[in-house]
Amino acid sequence: MDGVFKAIAGDLGARYMDFRPEHGHQTDLDRGPFILFSYDSDFGNFASLLDREDVKILHLIRDPRDVVISAMHYHKASRESWLHEPIPGYDNLTYQRALQNLPTKFEQYLFEMDNSSASTLRDMERWRYGRANCFEARYEDLRRDEELVTWQRIMTFLGLDAEEQALGSRRFWQNSLFGGLSRLGNKHVRSGAIAQWRREFTPELADAFLKRFPNALQTLGYETNDAWVHELQQPAAPSMFSALRGLAAHHWEGLAGLIRSPSKF
Repeated sequence: MDGVFKAIAGDLGARYMDFRPEHGHQTDLDRGPFILFSYDSDFGNFASLLDREDVKILHLIRDPRDVVISAMHYHKASRESWLHEPIPGYDNLTYQRALQNLPTKFEQYLFEMDNSSASTLRDMERWRYGRANCFEARYEDLRRDEELVTWQRIMTFLGLDAEEQALGSRRFWQNSLFGGLSRLGNKHVRSGAIAQWRREFTPELADAFLKRFPNALQTLGYETNDAWVHELQQPAAPSMFSALRGLAAHHWEGLAGLIRSPSKF
């Protein structure tokens, strides 16, 4: 969305402002058209801006379970500066290093749920839904919107005329995973798939998620109850053959290590 609307702003001659780095500087918003972009659902002291009659909003959410999955993998590898700054309470470790040091994906997901993703999900829950001037969209719908049906509805809602919509459609296609945005070599895209939680979430992880965010899925309309937990597959237990094969491999790796080790005599 950042890439889409930054390009649209350029096409239309509108000011483009990123809320995070320009926080506190959005004071002159009565001078011509503008696009104000925020990565989360919290506009802080500028929340009143959302109630202006001349302002239209596109609010985009994603399945909270996939938010956690995507964020964890992104934070393990991203070069964003905040991930490499020491955080209080973690022995001078950075967020990324603290995450990487955890030995299992289960623990890494828990860390993500207790930290960065926690604020993201709570902001999504606290958002005031039902605003007349807001189009509520879902990542899942846009990810499958190859015919640009949902995107056309969004552009119409935002007040773009036919010529502007043609420009907007081209920009959306250029920045979509089914269009011009390749996953290969893209630092922001690992998968982009919908419902990754079905293969990543175990019953144990689902229980941990529900303890932290008991109402998120119902509030956001992704589930009507907690029955989805019982549909998850238990991790497959290793067969006797694979267990023996793993033991044998470990044994031979140990012998190989002894052979490769220099003599102490």
